[in-house]
Amino acid sequence: MHDKPTLRQHMRERLRALDPAFIASASQQISDNILHLAAAWPSGTTIALFGGLKNEPDILPHLLPALNAQGVRLCFFQIEASELQPRQVRSLDDLQRGQMNVWEPKPHCPRIEIDALDIILVPGLAFTRDGLRLGRGGGYYDRLLANPACRAQRIAIAFDLQIVDSIPVEPHDQRVHQIITESSLIASSVPH
Repeated sequence: MHDKPTLRQHMRERLRALDPAFIASASQQISDNILHLAAAWPSGTTIALFGGLKNEPDILPHLLPALNAQGVRLCFFQIEASELQPRQVRSLDDLQRGQMNVWEPKPHCPRIEIDALDIILVPGLAFTRDGLRLGRGGGYYDRLLANPACRAQRIAIAFDLQIVDSIPVEPHDQRVHQIITESSLIASSVPH
């Protein structure tokens, strides 16, 4: 097993080596898999999305219009005092590049309380089949998911190559309930 910095470096190198055509194709398949799952979500479900980094699944162009049409309430996170604050968005026009170059809601977007989130799509560098997650090192999602008000279902979004056998675990690390890749939906052993 690698230590976290070594595993992060290894995964960043693997992701940087991905061909743009593969990223586009796999992102479309991941989006289709999410939409297949989303067909069971009732109208009014509140879901937190993410996006914007070059070598992660690009799900926004496919998901935003489809989930809006389904009546799902969408939000993105604004970084406020090292915490993630959800804000409602209605279209790509409500987004701008934030301080970490990820998509963030523009200032006019209304705040949403963390306990109102039903589903959080979670990014990361690596995941295990039993729900362990290796983030990028800032701890933003670990702090969010550890918040007692956060009762949302946690669905990791990743490429197949980001699924690994093991990840070093620290007490503050938070798990995900499911992982969606281009080829599968993986349910972890973490209770919802």
